[in-house]
Amino acid sequence: MESTQLSPLEAALVTVFHELYGDRGFPVASSVRVQRRENTGAGRYVDIVADNRVALDDGPVDLGGRYIKMSGVAIGLMAVAHIKNHRVHQIEIAVYGDAPWDGLEGNWSIV
Repeated sequence: MESTQLSPLEAALVTVFHELYGDRGFPVASSVRVQRRENTGAGRYVDIVADNRVALDDGPVDLGGRYIKMSGVAIGLMAVAHIKNHRVHQIEIAVYGDAPWDGLEGNWSIV
């Protein structure tokens, strides 16, 4: 059975989103549970559950100009959090360009 906890990368992303949007209710990583993950070969969808409502419009919110630098992924990865019905619904991670990503979290940093 798949873990309901955020991976280290996912938790770091939620932390950045909280830093950017916490004043509008974006949850802290410890309050988020994973429902499902899907690795696509060039990214990952993480369906999440968080109890608190956010004062953000439905749609994506981004990392405010930051991106994920990861060994083995030449151009890096982007991430957005999708808001639906004023709740954080999903985190999407995707490579820039058409490079593949196997979903493994190698050495990474958010820059």
